[in-house]
Amino acid sequence: MKTRVRGLCVGAFALLVAASCGQTLSGGSLGGATSTPDRGAPLPSTIQRDDAIAMIRALNEQVGRIDRIDAKLMTLEEYLRVAGPIRPHAGDPNDTSMTGTTGIIGDPAKRFLWAVAVSGDVWPNNRIPMSWGHPLLTSPTPYPPYRWGIFLVEAVPARLFAVGDAGIAEAWPSEFDKLPNHPAGAYVVPIPTPRLTSLAVTTQQPEATSTVMRLTAEVRRIYRIEAKLMAWREYLASGDPGAYKPPAADDDAPVWIVAVAGEIVPAFGHGLTFNWGVFTIDGTDGGITSLTARNDGAWPAFFDVLPDHPARSR
Repeated sequence: MKTRVRGLCVGAFALLVAASCGQTLSGGSLGGATSTPDRGAPLPSTIQRDDAIAMIRALNEQVGRIDRIDAKLMTLEEYLRVAGPIRPHAGDPNDTSMTGTTGIIGDPAKRFLWAVAVSGDVWPNNRIPMSWGHPLLTSPTPYPPYRWGIFLVEAVPARLFAVGDAGIAEAWPSEFDKLPNHPAGAYVVPIPTPRLTSLAVTTQQPEATSTVMRLTAEVRRIYRIEAKLMAWREYLASGDPGAYKPPAADDDAPVWIVAVAGEIVPAFGHGLTFNWGVFTIDGTDGGITSLTARNDGAWPAFFDVLPDHPARSR
């Protein structure tokens, strides 16, 4: 999602087997060989190709009949260069009113993902229309399916990142065949860092948390709330696509990252409710500089690996 805060812009297991030839419908053998040879340097991944495919097969609200399925490992930069930007899609494939692309913040060359292409029945926005805030008066009519979709799964830490694209004009995404395919390498867990140094702040943790809790129009319900203190550069290094720093802020300046799980209804969501939100609060003046809100899980997984410096008063 994208929003402007203080004038600044932020930007779902069935195994199908062809009995006559003993092959999966992905075109690979039962051993899991890909349809495109591995090329280039290995990329770190905590899962293998079959694992990424299994994740997408399990998305019952987004994937139905599967005629063909395949996966490739690459960097986000490589995906964007070949397939183009990540495109949001309407629930109804015949609805052409939704246009535009999704912005990505961070270094795409350092983000590793499995692109999983599916041909059959695909619903990039879930097969059943959903309502936020008000119950539907009648049972919703399921959307008609798309013919194919490309799901992007982060290789580290193995979670669904986005639906890169979907379509109805052809039975298989032609851009997928042009994508590179790296061999999967071992993921090395980073060595624990030494004790973090304290950061001088004017706004302390209770103040930062209270600032978010007082936003009752946008934070309707709170199941969990946590705050961490770090430098802006550390937040940007998290790799989360929603990480954003005001242009005027120094890379080493302190910022509170406040994560909230519950019912988040940001102004930019036009009434939609999200599972969690992440607020950035300036450690010096206590102002809210951005809000990221998403529905991928019940909690922002990237938050748990962020650093948390001790705070000292200025």
